Amino acid sequence: MKKVNNLSFILTLCVLTLCAAFVFFGCSDDKVVTTTQSASPTTSTYDSRYAVEWMWLTSKIVADQSRDNPPQAGRIYSYACIAIYQCVVPGMPLNRSLRGQLNGMPQMPAAYLTSEYDWPSVLTGAMPVMLRGLFRTLYNPSNVMINNIYDRQKQERLALKDAAIIDRSIQYGEDVANRLLEWVDNDGFNEIQGLPYVPPPRTLNPANWEPVNPGDTAVEPYWGTLRTYALPGADYDEVPPSFGFDSTVNSPFYNDEYEVYQIRANATQEQKDIALFWRDKQLTPQPPGHWVSILNQIVLRDNIKLDRAAECYAYLGIAIGDAFIAAWYTKYKFNYLRPQTYIRDYIQEGWTPFLPTPPFPDYPSGHSTSSGACSYVLTHLLGTVAFTDTTHLRIGMSPRSFNSFYEAAVECSNSRIYGGIHYRNACENGVIMGENIGQTIVNRIRLKFF
Repeated sequence: MKKVNNLSFILTLCVLTLCAAFVFFGCSDDKVVTTTQSASPTTSTYDSRYAVEWMWLTSKIVADQSRDNPPQAGRIYSYACIAIYQCVVPGMPLNRSLRGQLNGMPQMPAAYLTSEYDWPSVLTGAMPVMLRGLFRTLYNPSNVMINNIYDRQKQERLALKDAAIIDRSIQYGEDVANRLLEWVDNDGFNEIQGLPYVPPPRTLNPANWEPVNPGDTAVEPYWGTLRTYALPGADYDEVPPSFGFDSTVNSPFYNDEYEVYQIRANATQEQKDIALFWRDKQLTPQPPGHWVSILNQIVLRDNIKLDRAAECYAYLGIAIGDAFIAAWYTKYKFNYLRPQTYIRDYIQEGWTPFLPTPPFPDYPSGHSTSSGACSYVLTHLLGTVAFTDTTHLRIGMSPRSFNSFYEAAVECSNSRIYGGIHYRNACENGVIMGENIGQTIVNRIRLKFF
């Protein structure tokens, strides 16, 4: 009986210690365990309006001033999404910091249990710092929008909370953002800017990608060397092509390219609409921003609280970042030519696709890989969700409706075939590769202690 009592005492002590750790880790990265009751309301007591506003503004700046560069846009969204989670996780007692989980992420500033923080105001402090650090250049209209949202949000919070709480919260947000930007600066991005790249000529290998439009240069040939977020390496979830290059009539490679040729000649209006809807070029949030827009819409529609929304943004940001690094690594590894080059050489001279051919290799489709990853992590968090996507109302495109995130990912993938800029295997394997990346992220990044 005494042994049972001793065992019960030990188990109780372990539970109490674990609970204390939960209280501590929800509020700080400092290694000081305390059981003091937090002075701050939990993140779950707030709505997500400020988080959505900042991610909407990020998309607006990308659309307004960024050139066509999906990897660079994806990097901005990734770190902005991660910042949202890291800013408010101290108010989520059962959640863990991403520090120690994301590659190279440093210790975050402490939020103290005995001080009250207003978590929306933490975002108000952090996001202007993040955006100014992430965009290499900010045009004056973008700075004005940042200042206007900051000023309005601060005044809204001051009407509800004591000025000392708001000032403390804004300062904490700025501290988190500055620490995150130190991490950002060491991801390898600065080192690859301006590095020369000469595409291997097709005289060496007829499968090699080559620029097809006047003035084209390879987009981000070294992107696959950047530090990954959750993946152990850029090739961790790589899916090789299902079959190799072949110009023989009726070979699998030929048949995939011939399908692109046939669709171009006989495209339905629906296929054209889909190709344009997922094109995501200038004046849009670009391919990674399309998924941020989808999440923004669902968070507002379903009134998702700030804690749950922050989890969604965290996983989405990690998925976007790793998907683009992995896809670009694989693109330049296999270096497959685009349909425009193949069809002109082996099917019809002078052929042109419905959409302009992007200046980087075909396999795998970046749209497909990122969509597969994003759809996987959002389904993991939110389940099978039907939604109507209004991302492109701004540029006059009608909304499109989907029964699930996966259905949207498949349509996005098919859109690249309809546009004549990817062959099917690059798209279908891209979705599979993206789903594998999403699964790896979910398995390796634990947002909650249990």
